[in-house]
Amino acid sequence: MNRFLKLSSLGGLLLLSGCATVVDAQAPEQPADASALEKPAPEFEIRPPLQPGPRAELTYQILVAELAGKRDQLAVALANYRQAATSTQDPQIAERATMLALLMKDSAASLELAKRWQTLAPDNDQARQALALALLRNGQVDEATEYLETARRLASAKDKQQGYATLASLLSQADDKPAALRVMKHFRDRNPGSAFAQYYFALLAAASGDRDQALASLDLALARDPKLASAHQLRTHILLDRGANDAALAGLAKAVADLPRDRNLRMNYARLLIEAGQLDKARREFSILLNQNPKDAESLYALGLLAAETRQFDLAQSYFLDLIKRNVRLADAYYELGRIEEQRGAYAKARDWYGKVKNEERYLNAQMRLGVVLAKLEDTGTVAQHFDSLRRSNPQSSINLYLAESEALREADHNREAFDTLDRALALHPNDKDLLYARALMAERLNRIDILERDLRAILVIDPKNGQALNALGYTLADRTDRYQEALGYIEQALALLPEDAAVLDSMGWIHYRLGNPVKALEFLRRAYRINSDAEIAAHLSEVLWVSGQREEARRIWRAGLSKQPDSRHLRELQQRFGW
Repeated sequence: MNRFLKLSSLGGLLLLSGCATVVDAQAPEQPADASALEKPAPEFEIRPPLQPGPRAELTYQILVAELAGKRDQLAVALANYRQAATSTQDPQIAERATMLALLMKDSAASLELAKRWQTLAPDNDQARQALALALLRNGQVDEATEYLETARRLASAKDKQQGYATLASLLSQADDKPAALRVMKHFRDRNPGSAFAQYYFALLAAASGDRDQALASLDLALARDPKLASAHQLRTHILLDRGANDAALAGLAKAVADLPRDRNLRMNYARLLIEAGQLDKARREFSILLNQNPKDAESLYALGLLAAETRQFDLAQSYFLDLIKRNVRLADAYYELGRIEEQRGAYAKARDWYGKVKNEERYLNAQMRLGVVLAKLEDTGTVAQHFDSLRRSNPQSSINLYLAESEALREADHNREAFDTLDRALALHPNDKDLLYARALMAERLNRIDILERDLRAILVIDPKNGQALNALGYTLADRTDRYQEALGYIEQALALLPEDAAVLDSMGWIHYRLGNPVKALEFLRRAYRINSDAEIAAHLSEVLWVSGQREEARRIWRAGLSKQPDSRHLRELQQRFGW
């Protein structure tokens, strides 16, 4: 789009009372960083080109500026508008020149032109804000204070919150962030009892990276107004960013209690409960949301997902069918109904549901799952045709579709066919690390450890610090050979690269078990299990606990793993070996 024709929308750089602000207290789901201060401004009505005055030179300058702008020659446009603005008393020309200079971030020109505009239109609110912004961008933060105060006062006349929002928005555009924060602190300290002053200071502090000051100011804001939803949201974002998930969850619980009708707060609380694994509590919150608004499709969809996750398939199905009845989120509903039927083993029904998905965002995923269903229907020839067709229509996704085809065949226990698919893919893409890794894993299933080792070493030639490949090679050597010291070396390298990766921690635990160090093995396996209670990790931990004499705990972890993944071969093998 031609940027010059949008010049009139540059008023969005400035904030008048009643206009949407860059810092929006009613946009609580924005992250606690600088991006929260950079929301797009509303579009202003595009003004027609200015009509030239009677003087030929001025006429020429304006016409040249307009034509240059339409051709994206903004430097030429600015030069001519700058000349025109200094040679006439027309505030409209000064305005247009200023806005263009601000758009181009020409600090010197924007300050000169903003001063000109403000002189020609001393009572114009936008002119004052433009001058404040130009001063800020020129590093003259203290000099901008007078104009900032005027902007705050005028915006506050209609809405007290808007005044501080305007301040924060303008200050967020200063290059000198500490100075901008100092000015915002000045305004906050003049009215410390204002929850809005505390909140917008916190927003600027968070965007500047000073999370301690932000949290302290948010506590003061909420002490003055416990129902300031945006403050609750910002506090949650900061705590999550710090990894203080429990504190964030507790804070949101209190916020929801104080503001039971605030949809965004309760929605975020429900999502955080899901992340914490508290599915029953999350279900309750989504049910409340649906009761508050029976037309809330998002909550209905979330309830369906939660029911499916806990294998309440009839209940989940009812939610998704309700979405179809309402004619909302159709692609999501079709896809999830396909997943339900697939998990039930009703592959023909799953195929029909997946076939209904036409939405672009869901289409390829549905088609990939359709490939799995076809494989489980024992129609491997159709699987190949299906994915060949997808690759022809989506050549940019060729590698991912080969991976999906292999995975579909693997899920249906057609391991040889899955391996052959990856062979064909690697003939076309011989150095693709994802394909090499996938073939290595399939080689392990076929007991071709030689091919696995070859493919993983090929990855490490291309990418010596590939933690996944190092871990896979080390684990395989630990599990399938007696080359334990060599395996330990690879896993140690992987752990240095991926110190909190559950799979790597599991491998380290397993190699220590193989080396006869059960105490050290348990240390790593427990860490892995806390991060990810995957069936294979659960099986390893259960085995080491059992042989270490901690049999009650071993059985408990084994049963928990089996309840989540009843088809796990690792857990079933453990059951056979130990007679559980």
